[in-house]
Amino acid sequence: MNEQPNHVECNFCGKSRGEVDKLIVANNAGICNECIEFCADLLSRERVKNIQSDKKISRALDPRKIRKFLDEYVIGQDDAKTALSVAVVNHYKRIYFQPTIEMEKSNLLVYGATGSGKTLLAKTVARYLNVPFVIADATTLTQAGYVGDDVESVIGRLLSAADNDVELCQKGIVFIDEIDKIGRKSESASVHRDVGGEGVQQSLLKLVEGTKCTVSVNTTKKHPALDTVEIDTSNILFIAGGTFDGLEKIVGERTNKTGIGFMANQNSHAVDIKNTLPEDFIKFGMIPEFVGRFPIAVGIQSLSLEDLTRILTEPKNSLIQQMVWYFSTDEIELEFDESAIISIAQTAMDQDIGARGLKSIIEKSLMQTMYSITELKRKGISKIRITQEVITQHKEPSYT
Repeated sequence: MNEQPNHVECNFCGKSRGEVDKLIVANNAGICNECIEFCADLLSRERVKNIQSDKKISRALDPRKIRKFLDEYVIGQDDAKTALSVAVVNHYKRIYFQPTIEMEKSNLLVYGATGSGKTLLAKTVARYLNVPFVIADATTLTQAGYVGDDVESVIGRLLSAADNDVELCQKGIVFIDEIDKIGRKSESASVHRDVGGEGVQQSLLKLVEGTKCTVSVNTTKKHPALDTVEIDTSNILFIAGGTFDGLEKIVGERTNKTGIGFMANQNSHAVDIKNTLPEDFIKFGMIPEFVGRFPIAVGIQSLSLEDLTRILTEPKNSLIQQMVWYFSTDEIELEFDESAIISIAQTAMDQDIGARGLKSIIEKSLMQTMYSITELKRKGISKIRITQEVITQHKEPSYT
């Protein structure tokens, strides 16, 4: 670095040597002391922001607080909430408290009936911790080198969820749904290429255990993949979820019991899916190495009629409250009879669609009413009451 002629300007702000206290020049490029101070201040504020974010998460690492937050949004599944809260706290303690000994990573495997809250549990935990979260469908993934979504594309989506903040991305949560659909057909290793099943399990091994992968940074929709960054997945929490239909039969054979479906534990000879062992998942079709990467297995019970009824009314963002809000925007009060709420829950039970089907049942029953909302408002309707007959027989609601 050497002194340059006086006409050299700062390449950042354009000020000349005479307008600033100091101008540093190297390789025909200059930067003044004011721009250096501005950049230093910017980096310092960013560093403080990251430290404050880390402190906020570390203070939130209390299983009871997480469980309490889950109770506000998720009905039932008490055992799963407790297990998930403890597992998440231990995972982030490993990140923020920098242990002096080598700590193994503990990913989670959540299994149970469809529509019972597996995805919602993971999403709610991520919201509580305020970390990036993405949901990946295992059935769309293929082994590296084949047509389809590469497993590393999941990390690219997590980076996008973190607004391309690499450090934040490396502390995120990935939920891999439908993980049971990539099980191999038999317990023995396949001699054929299974690029969408066993091959995906093999490809996921390094990713969930912890590896460095290169992903594209999508800065704009018009110009995707303008740059690439390296992401370390060692501190990313992976939660795999699946229904594992037929798993209860495998457990029953091992324990010499019989049972049908995940609701089988309601009779005296039922199979308790909470007694599932790693060997049961291997027999189902998961490779031993993959099961070993998910040491914590959490069983989800099917939702009862009471659970579905509570889901409609109790959570902070309950479906009934959401529907009431839609009508309130048109200054119309929407009211549900208790019998109507029970009928919605019973319909979901009969159709075996779980909690995710509740919204579609309500929307279908009120579709014509919502379509005519402007006309009803013009006629002076101020209150609409939803009865059992509206749900079960598709009759007109009661208007006031």
